[in-house]
Amino acid sequence: MRPAIAVLVLVTWLTLPHAAFAAPNTEPIHAQILQIVDGDSVTVSIDGELVRVRLAEIDAPELDQPFATESRQSLFDLCLWVHAELTSISRDYYGRTLARVECNGVDVNAEQVRRGLAWVKNQAPKDKKLHRLQEEAKAAKRGLWAFDSPTPPWEWRSFHNFQPSE
Repeated sequence: MRPAIAVLVLVTWLTLPHAAFAAPNTEPIHAQILQIVDGDSVTVSIDGELVRVRLAEIDAPELDQPFATESRQSLFDLCLWVHAELTSISRDYYGRTLARVECNGVDVNAEQVRRGLAWVKNQAPKDKKLHRLQEEAKAAKRGLWAFDSPTPPWEWRSFHNFQPSE
């Protein structure tokens, strides 16, 4: 990891609100969704502090991929300016905050997969229903599954030497 990125990850880690360090499966953290970054990332306010949150267990198309705009718009429609509940909070390899996000009673992580606007991540998800929702979206040719063989974001990033942001 480059020194500048390492410093940024460390500073981000150290400056997150105490609530963001909660162990998975604890009480939900209440947050206001302030920005939709892309189809699987939002910026929230927790106790007045801004935190970038990635939706756990899913991966949406990158900005240059087909359906990136639709995926972001879907998340925008579901969550922008909504008071949300964050659960199962953890960190990924890069120190980014991961969470299950619920907006207006909708499990947004699952809904993005159900709409065919995100993939279930490579590793086995804790939520087994995500694979079922993905198979249903494929069968119905919803969203990105309208293509016979859409390129998953992790393959796209690998091919393009893409470095993840915060």
